[in-house]
Amino acid sequence: MRKSRCCWTRAGRVNSEGVVVRQSYCLLISLVVLFACGCAGINPGPGDRKADAAEERIHSMSREVIPKLVGSWKLISFHSHDPSGQIAYPFGKDAQGRLIYEPNGRMAVQLMNPNRPAFASDDPLVTSEAEVRAAFGGYTAYYGTYSVNPDDHTIVHHIEAALLPNWVGAHQQRLFEFDGKYLTLKGPLLLGGVQWVVSLVWEHLP
Repeated sequence: MRKSRCCWTRAGRVNSEGVVVRQSYCLLISLVVLFACGCAGINPGPGDRKADAAEERIHSMSREVIPKLVGSWKLISFHSHDPSGQIAYPFGKDAQGRLIYEPNGRMAVQLMNPNRPAFASDDPLVTSEAEVRAAFGGYTAYYGTYSVNPDDHTIVHHIEAALLPNWVGAHQQRLFEFDGKYLTLKGPLLLGGVQWVVSLVWEHLP
């Protein structure tokens, strides 16, 4: 009985010391890892510095461009051309529209053919397939957020909701040009199985 009690006491003491040693060892490793990570954060490598500089430059240039975009814009012209150079007016030569860029990065746009035929009934649920098709084909709208890349003069519309279901969640990229109070947006658009390039000229409203 005495030998057994001694072994139990010795085993308990060894385990207790072992726990203390392991805890101290783990604490030491943790401090070394934290110190190493802290040093890495304080002294970024050349790649990190270049990435940060590029990002800051884009942000700086964006801050110069975005104030010019912010506000409401009135559509002046809307046309498209195919690879052969043929010009078309999807919403007619007197198309109407509004484009809004908010300073918080949100946007919305609406385009309309003003010569769409009216429905025979004021009840939108009492319409023919031809009436609905004509109305749908002469109108488009969507809203979401936007981002600007001044280096290649592009604006990307990140669409959250749209009349065209396929555009929900899409990212529509547009080339932009400023000409005084006018803004021109250009981009690709699939129409009738042909890849067209659309051009929209907007006038800034006071």
